[in-house]
Amino acid sequence: MNNLELKILFQNADFVALDKPAGLSVHNVEDPQNLLDLAQTQLKVAKVYPVHRLDKETSGVQLLALNEAAARGLAEEFQQKNSVQKIYYGVLRGSLKTQVGVWAQALSDKGEGRRSPAGVAKDRVPCETRFRVIRQSKYFTLCEFNLITGRQHQIRKHCALAEHALVGDPRYGDPKYNQRMSELYHEPRMFLHCSRVEIRGQVLASPLPECFERMLPEA
Repeated sequence: MNNLELKILFQNADFVALDKPAGLSVHNVEDPQNLLDLAQTQLKVAKVYPVHRLDKETSGVQLLALNEAAARGLAEEFQQKNSVQKIYYGVLRGSLKTQVGVWAQALSDKGEGRRSPAGVAKDRVPCETRFRVIRQSKYFTLCEFNLITGRQHQIRKHCALAEHALVGDPRYGDPKYNQRMSELYHEPRMFLHCSRVEIRGQVLASPLPECFERMLPEA
């Protein structure tokens, strides 16, 4: 990702929406580069403010506020259940039996592990992930997710608890399986993508990565 130029999906005086690639952290200063530093350089601004954070392994729509007042307002909107719509697409391991549904298992708002995705019982808080199967095969399921609440790793945890972990998930998936899929499809990434964010009348969209289509081509 050296000399990476970020794709700008939308920009106004308050915020910018970027198309974040998988494998790039939003703010981790220990990485060789992160989204905040790249954005500040590319936009020629002193500081940007993440109002939500995609995981390093997740690609897609990432909003950054361009001033402190906008950062506060946008962060509040992201915390309100019905103010912002966030649509994700993911490729799950195996064939999901239920075509449409809701995962509402309570989860901790912390990064957990493969053995206990939900976390310690006392730390669990209400969660809601709505899902819809787009297409599937014997081996994979492409799902659309409507993220109603925004807990840490929420989609990843709910998929793992449903026994259909996201393909390539390094935290909640099977490492040996992920390695096999990476070698077979030549795509060493986690298959989760933030496809659309709707906020303040704006629809901010990022196209589905081509590698998702390769895993599950349209009939």
